[in-house]
Amino acid sequence: MLIRCSILALLLLSVTGCSTTTQSLAQESATQLFVHNSETSTAAVAATPKVAVTSNSVANAGGSKVAFDMKTYQWKNRLLLVFSPSANSPAYQKQMQLFQSQQAGFQERDLLLVELLAEGTSRASGQILDKGDVAKMRSRFNIAPQDFRVILVGKDGTAKRRDSNPVQPKVIFNEIDAMPMRRREMRERSREG
Repeated sequence: MLIRCSILALLLLSVTGCSTTTQSLAQESATQLFVHNSETSTAAVAATPKVAVTSNSVANAGGSKVAFDMKTYQWKNRLLLVFSPSANSPAYQKQMQLFQSQQAGFQERDLLLVELLAEGTSRASGQILDKGDVAKMRSRFNIAPQDFRVILVGKDGTAKRRDSNPVQPKVIFNEIDAMPMRRREMRERSREG
């Protein structure tokens, strides 16, 4: 049993840098192994350290929450941080409605949505975040729990835009499209296409 858990830990380590689909398949396989060997695997899993998975998250032993570190995304993705007291906040609900049909615009600009809620479930690209990391992000950007903020973070890891009210996706996209790095990306993609 310990050998299986060790192999599983190595498998999870090996998916670092793989596509999100590959990571998901590895995590599903891990879950199936844990369910199949529930009593003994759980003890072994508890001793397994956190495993880094670069594109979207760092999985914890239980797989239910992920750690969040902005450095993971630096030079790979732009981040759109949406801070809100809760999912019931009218400003948060309006902002999420505005983003609903904008997946193509987000993907085209390497933009990831990070929802940081003071109460409730926070997410980065759909993955549930650890509450401690959410608190660190609030502290880093000096956002009080009762405040609503939208912060655009560039690929260099610095804040490029801050809004205290819901913002139209077009405004964010225009801001990104005016950035020198984004203009270079558009030129390179037009040459490839």
